[in-house]
Amino acid sequence: MMTKYLIYTGIFLLLGACSNKAIYYNPDQKRSIYFNWDLNKYVSNVAPDTVFFSFAIYEEKEVEYRIPVKSMGMSVDEDQCFELEVVEDSTTAEFGKHYEFGTLIIPKNEVEGVLPLKLKRTEDLMNHPVLLYLKFRENDYFRPMEGDHYCLSIIDGKLAKPAWWTSYYLGEYNNNNDRLYLKILENFWALEELKPVFYAEKEKEYGKFLENAPTAFFQMPGNMIWIKYVLKPAYEYYSDPENTYEGFAMVDPDRFIR
Repeated sequence: MMTKYLIYTGIFLLLGACSNKAIYYNPDQKRSIYFNWDLNKYVSNVAPDTVFFSFAIYEEKEVEYRIPVKSMGMSVDEDQCFELEVVEDSTTAEFGKHYEFGTLIIPKNEVEGVLPLKLKRTEDLMNHPVLLYLKFRENDYFRPMEGDHYCLSIIDGKLAKPAWWTSYYLGEYNNNNDRLYLKILENFWALEELKPVFYAEKEKEYGKFLENAPTAFFQMPGNMIWIKYVLKPAYEYYSDPENTYEGFAMVDPDRFIR
């Protein structure tokens, strides 16, 4: 009984102590702000050190690139601007030539916002990719989280590695496998005529270049269309000695059938 008495007394004291303390949120205090990653897009479920963007999938000379951001704490009833710092010793992109910033705000009554970049296509990107290394800078409304950054590599002429690319199944991307990615895209686009309903649904959900597709989307249940019309034809095409290339290492997609 003594043991139970001591335990119960401890619980009552703890509850009593907690009930006498109130936590207040001060809406005027600075909120932390950070880059808001969708980790489901990445094979490792970890934010990458560098994100790759390629003009190769666009016809436009300028493209709006949107980076999600988020603030901690409660929303407020006014727009609040945030500030950025370009880390010069890690950046080779030139402001005005390769990129410009849009309006940098967290909208009122929201905790999420967007960092809008206008990326500009220039001839030098064909042979010399550039890096843009960004961090948040403290201002009157927000303070950055330690170590938080966003590094963007901007290229042209070659398809950038998609976030869902799995080297174990598709081969190391840097080993000429942008060819395989393009063949996968060509087969996907062919579905617009072969399977128009499926194509319309997936193009809306994943994007024309599958840039928004989740990790292992081709391994999910009900994936027969992906296997039969997209992956298997790409595998068979490059398995042919007349079409193959050094670095092709894709596994037989039949193993993904669910």
